[in-house]
Amino acid sequence: MIPVRDVIPSRTAPGVTLALLAALGAAFLSPAVREWWLPWAADGLVVWLTGGTLEDRLGHARFGIFAAACAGAAAAAPAVLGHPPGLVWAACGTAAGFIAAYVLMFPRSRVLMLVPVVVGLEVADVPAWVVFAPWAFLQGAAAWSALAALVPADMLGMAASVAGGALAGALGSLLLRRPERMRVEWWDPPRS
Repeated sequence: MIPVRDVIPSRTAPGVTLALLAALGAAFLSPAVREWWLPWAADGLVVWLTGGTLEDRLGHARFGIFAAACAGAAAAAPAVLGHPPGLVWAACGTAAGFIAAYVLMFPRSRVLMLVPVVVGLEVADVPAWVVFAPWAFLQGAAAWSALAALVPADMLGMAASVAGGALAGALGSLLLRRPERMRVEWWDPPRS
């Protein structure tokens, strides 16, 4: 199954989200990122699926602040525990922030998936949590591989980044949301 997009309509172009995806793609050239390519790709998928809707509902400037807060919290959380921040950890924490905000703002959202069948592809919509659960599993597997390699600092640093990003995402979604944009028809005001 291949996730394509969420089902919540967006009225605005996701400029900040596309810039974030471009930055993730450019950072993939770093050797440190290439070692963690699967979690990195999963983080990019989370940004793709959630970023456009969050940007649409928060507004471009607020979404930029929100994304920076998630990345900042994800990078700072390991430092509080005495571990240097890492690029991969910050990306994982930022994705965790996006997931936390998305699930809080749209708890019943669904994601369109391409499902291969015997002849061609079918489109199915599944609950968003079904798509985000493998992301959480992947982050846990990455942390477990760090533990298996006897690098507990990596596991603790990644867990701190994910927790910091998720907390920033949850708080950011509550503080930065624009109530007038939470309705699907926010761009088309009712006529009298």
